[in-house]
Amino acid sequence: MKIEVETYVTLLEKRLALLQKLAQQFLDCRKDFISMDLDGMYARIAEQEELCRRIQGLDPAISLLQQTCMRHLGLESPEESNSPENAAWAGRLRQVMKELSEAQTEIGRLNQIHAAYLRRSRRTIHVLMNSLGLNAVTYAPGTGSGGVVAQAGEEGA
Repeated sequence: MKIEVETYVTLLEKRLALLQKLAQQFLDCRKDFISMDLDGMYARIAEQEELCRRIQGLDPAISLLQQTCMRHLGLESPEESNSPENAAWAGRLRQVMKELSEAQTEIGRLNQIHAAYLRRSRRTIHVLMNSLGLNAVTYAPGTGSGGVVAQAGEEGA
């Protein structure tokens, strides 16, 4: 049973490390948004997707081991946690679970900020597209009018 508990805690620690990397990607992506680095944004988003896939890949194994380990460690009822070894594993598991909770809360907060950046960017793009559409004639390359001005200048000479 010790191997299952160790595997479970190790999987949770891997999940925690991936969540921390994802949080860092959100922060780095924010810098790319601010500097308008489109290639950087695409690269960060691809990395975020990969991290999410890796996190999801851990979930089935974590779910499979979760109830078994909780029962074995006596976390479902405190009187079952008699051995010092179980108490040590239970303490380590509690610490990892606490850190996971904090990381998930931070990811949720960063995800909301990221979504706000995307909404604002979409609005900015719509404003720019509307402006470009309204002024397209003004800023379009002049094929007819440029030729007339050039011809009028030549006739006066």
